[in-house]
Amino acid sequence: MIKFKNHAGFLLALLVLITIVFACGDKKESEVKKESTKEETKSETTTKEETKSTTGNQLYFVEEYTKEGQEVGKSDKFYIPQKGGYITAMLRTTSPIGVGSVDVRLERESVDGSEIIDTKPYDVFPDKSYFFFDKITFYKSGDYKVTVFKKDGTPIASGTVRIDYK
Repeated sequence: MIKFKNHAGFLLALLVLITIVFACGDKKESEVKKESTKEETKSETTTKEETKSTTGNQLYFVEEYTKEGQEVGKSDKFYIPQKGGYITAMLRTTSPIGVGSVDVRLERESVDGSEIIDTKPYDVFPDKSYFFFDKITFYKSGDYKVTVFKKDGTPIASGTVRIDYK
């Protein structure tokens, strides 16, 4: 009976040891899987954020859009004469715009808020995704926000521009 108890104790100890080894091994694999999942999730999140920032409609500004289709003097800061001046707004959408006309609103931003300076209608081609709005006129220096809206009031894109006197 003593020999059986020694063998049973040895077998019990061996069984406990094997159980502990497997339990620790599973835990380590689980931690590795968690870290891997965290890295994959972080990578997916970064990709989604990059996609958000690189896709979408863009409104930006140039000195001139030539008859040959060239953008001249792209910037977010322009100089105008004291009597006033104009620039061209460029709109690039991710898909065809889908409407035949839009409104372009010009707002002057200040510490007190913003003031709508002008809103002009423009005819556009619904199946296009690249447009220019010529001769957006400024008479005062300052920071401006330009927004393109569909006729139902849905904003398509907006951009900011700084205007200074020469």
